[in-house]
Amino acid sequence: MKRLYFIVTGLVLLLAVGVWAVPFGGQQTENEMIESIAKACSDMRSMKCDISQTRTVPLMDEPQKSSGTMIFIQPSRFCLDYKEPFEWKLKVDGDNVTVGSGQEAAGDAGRLYKGMSGMILGCMSGQMLKDNRTFSVSVTDTGAEWKAVMIPQRRDMKKMFSRIELGFDPETRLLKRLLMEEAGGGSTEIFISNVKLNGDYEAEW
Repeated sequence: MKRLYFIVTGLVLLLAVGVWAVPFGGQQTENEMIESIAKACSDMRSMKCDISQTRTVPLMDEPQKSSGTMIFIQPSRFCLDYKEPFEWKLKVDGDNVTVGSGQEAAGDAGRLYKGMSGMILGCMSGQMLKDNRTFSVSVTDTGAEWKAVMIPQRRDMKKMFSRIELGFDPETRLLKRLLMEEAGGGSTEIFISNVKLNGDYEAEW
């Protein structure tokens, strides 16, 4: 379940990537904002970022903290690489999915990883924001930040999350905050730093 949670975390982060370069100008309708997000996603060739994550779990005194990096390369490769508090990696190259130190995902777990990975790669087109079968999405400008709220519609997503909130800096258009509220009552907040777009990350991937 912990590894599945990391995969879904990657899905949400990749979905948010497309908004980093959205050219907002004046007041736009929600549909115009979503169309701009989809266009920005289609223009992105690659990305790399650092992630730091704090998860709060009911009945636990201390929050759980972790950190790592994520790389995406068009058209269908990404690597989610956690470094702390333990090392764990998920790599996807088209239909090939490996976990841990490079072991091929197989069996029921393999089908699960491949299914989730397909969703992650689907997010890179920006079309997930238009897919009301998976999430209901609302995008607003609060003044202090641009906020996108995603409410799961599919049964499998509802089992994990009750609400996902993305916060963007209105000056730089960069994602600065991501809050995921879990169906079981816990929550996870993620801060993103050192964002790099359209670089050559082949050697690092």
